[in-house]
Formats: sequence, C-alpha cells, structure tokens
Amino acid sequence: MRKKYDSKGGKRRSMKKKVSILLAFGMAVGLLGCGKGGSSSYDADNFMTAEEAEAAGNPYQIVKNKITLKIFVPRGASNPEYSEMRMFQVLSELTNLDFEFIEAPTDQYETLRSVAWEDKNNIPDLFLYNNPISEVVTFSENGILTPFNDPEYSKGDLKIGSLIDNYMPNYKALVENNFGIKGVNASDVLTMEDGLMYSTASVNDVPRDLTFKYYVNQKWIDNINSNYITEEDKKLPNAADIKTIDEYLTVLRAFKEYDANLNGDANDEVPVTAESMYYIRNLILSSYGYVSDWIEINNDESSFVCVPSTEAYKKYLETASMMYQEGLIDNSTFSNNFTMLANKGFEDRLGSFSCSAAYFVVGDVLDADYVTVGPFTSDYYTGEPLAYSLETINATGAIIPSGTPYVREIARLLDVMYSELGTQLQAFGEEGTDWEWTDDTKTEWKKLVPEGSSESDTELKRASLTPNYGLGVGPYISFDFIGKEVEGYTSYLNEISARYAPYLKEPIPAYIHLTEKEYQAESLHGTTLRNYIEESEFQFITGVMKVNDDWEKYLSKLESYKYKEIEKIYNDALARYKEGK
Repeated sequence: MRKKYDSKGGKRRSMKKKVSILLAFGMAVGLLGCGKGGSSSYDADNFMTAEEAEAAGNPYQIVKNKITLKIFVPRGASNPEYSEMRMFQVLSELTNLDFEFIEAPTDQYETLRSVAWEDKNNIPDLFLYNNPISEVVTFSENGILTPFNDPEYSKGDLKIGSLIDNYMPNYKALVENNFGIKGVNASDVLTMEDGLMYSTASVNDVPRDLTFKYYVNQKWIDNINSNYITEEDKKLPNAADIKTIDEYLTVLRAFKEYDANLNGDANDEVPVTAESMYYIRNLILSSYGYVSDWIEINNDESSFVCVPSTEAYKKYLETASMMYQEGLIDNSTFSNNFTMLANKGFEDRLGSFSCSAAYFVVGDVLDADYVTVGPFTSDYYTGEPLAYSLETINATGAIIPSGTPYVREIARLLDVMYSELGTQLQAFGEEGTDWEWTDDTKTEWKKLVPEGSSESDTELKRASLTPNYGLGVGPYISFDFIGKEVEGYTSYLNEISARYAPYLKEPIPAYIHLTEKEYQAESLHGTTLRNYIEESEFQFITGVMKVNDDWEKYLSKLESYKYKEIEKIYNDALARYKEGK
C-alpha cells in the first residue's frame, strides 16, 4: 500500500521549521509577489475562462499564450523527473501551460520545502502534494496562502472571487458529493477555523491503498494438517477463517514447531516477520481495540486517548513480548530491510508477513500459497474488528502561495486534475497509449502491455507515467476508475483488500485541526514522548523491561513527558469541532 505518513504521526510533523519560515516571512508577507514581477506584470487578458476555451475548441486550454508555472513537488527514488512523466506532458499540451518543477527527494523533502518557502523572491506558484496540515493551518493564519472559497477574494484591482465557485466546477461537484465517500464530510476536512479552505483535497478511496495487508501461508497450514496433526478437532483453521489473535498465535506456534515447508529442516521456518515492528504492532494492537501507538480517537468518537498509556497497549506488549520470547516473531524484525525479508520469502521460509502484495516478498511462484488475514479480536476486545486506515480525504492536496499572480490559472489546472481525464492520467497515464477501454460501455479497461512484458514490468512502467507510483500521491486517486481494471495484479489486490474495508479506522480523523499554538505545543512535547514510547516498546518486547514489573514506572515516565497535555490538545480540538457542528 502506499505509505504517505511515517509511523510516528508524520502528517502532523514538527513545527520548528514552519516557525522559522514564518519568522523569515514576518516582515515580508507583502513582498511575496515580487518574485513574479508584481501584479503589474501580470497579463490578465491572457487567461481563458472555461467558456472561452470551449468556444476555441479545447475545453482544457487555460491561457492564450504560454506561461510557466513553478511547481514544488516530492520525488520518489523510483520516479523519473516530473517533466518526463506522461501525466504532466499531456497536461502541458492540453492547457498550454509550461511547468518548471522544483523536485524534492523524499529523504530531503522537509528541508528543501523550507528552503523553497524562505526564498521569498523566488517562491513557487504551487505546492503540489504532501502539504502538511500543520503548515496549512499556520500559513493560513498568517496570510501566506490563497483561499479557495473566499467570494471576496481579489488580486490588486482584479476581482477573482471564490476559485472553487468560479473556476473549479469538477472539484466543486466532488467536494459537494464528498467524492462519493461515506462517513466523512469533505467540507469539514478542508475548512479551517476562519471558514475558508486554503488547500485542496487529497483523496484516495482505492481499497488496496488504504490499509496494511497481512498474509498467512495456507499451504503450510495444509502441510501441517496433513502430515502432523491427526486429530480432527485439533487441526489448524484455514487462514481465511482466523478470527482472533489467539487463533493466529496457534497457527504461528505450529509453524514454529513443525517442518511446515516440508524441506526436511524443522528449524528454518519464520512464523511471522515484517520490514519493521510497525506492521506487526498494528495487527496485534488492533485485536485489543486500537490501531495506532499514538493519539487516537476512541471507537465511540467521544474523546482522544494516548494509546501507549492504556491497558489495551499493555496487553499488546504482553502478547508481543511473549511472541518474541517464543521465537514466533523473527528476531531480525527490528533490523529488517526489504531485501532480507524477500530473501527468506523466496526460500519458502515465511509463515506470515505484511506487505502491499505477497509476490513482492515471495515471488510469483509462491504467491498463491498466501491468504490475506485479519483484522482480529481478542478476549480483551470483543467489539467490531478494527483495521488501521489512512485518510480517504485530507487537506494536503495543493496550496497556492499568496504571492503568485496566477491563481486563476492554477485553479483551472487543478480542476483538470480532478476531472475524469485527470484521474485517468494519475492512475495509469493516457488512454490509447497506456491503457484502453475493453468496450464502448467504458465499464472495464485494461493496461496496454508490450509483448514480452510481465505484470511487474508494466507496474514499474507507471513510474514514467505518474507520481502516484512510488509516492502514492495524487489529488484524486479514484476507485471509480481504478476499480474498472479487469486484468492484472492490481485488480486482484483491490479484491483481497476489500476484506479490510468494513473495519477501517482513522486514528486521528482528518476533520480535526489544531491551532498554530497547539501544533507548536504538540511538537514541543511530542518528539521526546514518541522517542520514549519507541524505546520502551523495544525494551518491553525484547525483555529488557518486564511488562508486569515495570508498567507503573513506565506510565510515570509517560506522564513526565506530558502525554496528558497532548491528549488535552486533541480533546480541545474535538470539542471545537463538535461546537461548530
């Protein structure tokens, strides 16, 4: 699955760099337009309305004569330069806009983003993708962002009004319809404290992208049931029928005890592993009623709690420690990388693991041996099963610095990206070149796979088409289009991911917005607290600390790191949200 945020609550990142940026801007907000030569150099007559473009024969054209927009974007290691991606080549041709991309590799993203903001004479016209909500809140409160829905908005003498109402009909319709997604109100997610929207939505409702997938080796279960367990009532359950964490542990213990892969060595089986403990934690912890190891809204949505302070988290630590001591969890989980994981997978040594697709870890030959499992419940938690969910709608899509004169042009460009054409380009490139409808009803499509290419080759090809590959980004990754693919492994992944769809839970709903001061306070205490939680988890699981002996001392330390203050910050935000409803 795509992993947009890190395991430490990455979407609500440290505010330190944002604060330094604001200080740099403190006396210069009014000068933001200087990098574009000021409003006097802007040719308002060059802009084309949708009606003018339609009359000219190209509904996507935005300007009469070419202009260049400077766009700040994240870049994944597997992606080419943005200018080489089919998506932006097609958009440039259709709109008559040229793009100059400022590309920030993901491992330098935050630093280079700060640099881009601090160079007030050369600020990008558009920040596209992965815009931290903390930054949106802070910058909007300081007048540095362009509002999308202000009916009184103007640039100098040019009256523009609401960008959404006047220039973004596709986007407006989607927001009003919540992008067809139930259980979330897009306007609540996008609207800041002052009633305005300063960012567009980043939307993904594709099942395979929203949560972690867990696999159990069904062939190993069959091998054990056929060769080692003779009593019918003691046979292992099929992988798809595992409902509780205890049933899962029973299967893992059998993988540990028997020669499950029938290679003559009963000691080379790895019951469960992952690239990091993060993934195993989510599977175990959810069986005790929570889906994250940070601040999380309770299941009745009445309040927020710091999960590592709860009895449920203690149960998780007890279970994980027991699994580690019994050798069920691969000892290398804390130091794994994907290559180490795949080496064991291709050798048929893995009983259970987490990954976006089983074949990435075990290869095409062994892929069919694995079945998706979870989420589980337990004797402690008997409620509805829970699965961690990334946000389907959040306010991180695109932001427009207040200094650019090209706000109407950008609004129309973004509207194209939220259109049917835009969602197709983001998903798999250009119709007729990269994919095609299978019939005139346009209810099914397939990739155009060059002769001799494999499924994995075709998936890798997406890196040359869209930043959605590798980064998992896109203003609107729509299941309405992606779900119509009839061939290929991605279609299969959507099918198996549907198992988790009824149980998805966002630990911090996207409609919760902190204030600038609250983000700063969370940052002040949060980093130290997160570090202590992570360090303690490792010590509890590996036996350096004992859950029964050291729990109270651990809670006392959590309190000294101000976890209750952070809980209060989120509960205050929840109260504000409820008051505003």
